[in-house]
Amino acid sequence: MDVKRLDPLMRYQEYAEYQFSLDGEGLGLRAARDALSEAVAQSQDVRELDEIVIEATQVNEYINPGLLEDDASRPLAHWWWHIGKLRNRTYPAHLLPEHLRAVYEQAADEAA
Repeated sequence: MDVKRLDPLMRYQEYAEYQFSLDGEGLGLRAARDALSEAVAQSQDVRELDEIVIEATQVNEYINPGLLEDDASRPLAHWWWHIGKLRNRTYPAHLLPEHLRAVYEQAADEAA
């Protein structure tokens, strides 16, 4: 049995570290992030994976167009459903957790 399918954190890690950050793919990234319980989502492991995703939205030359289609039915606070806004730097930074806001704003400063 595939352990990644059973463990939501491992599944999110696969998308964040490999599929999305390396080549801009990983259409399951958002669903994998959504599947994390609130307690797991607050863990240091997830914070670090979230930082990888935020940074990749800013520096990857290619991101799968399907991931850039934001889901307007999802709350803006669920930033992983708004990768297009993050990529275009139109996402309201104040909605990001502080540690992600710093990564988002630093990448924007470096691009300017």
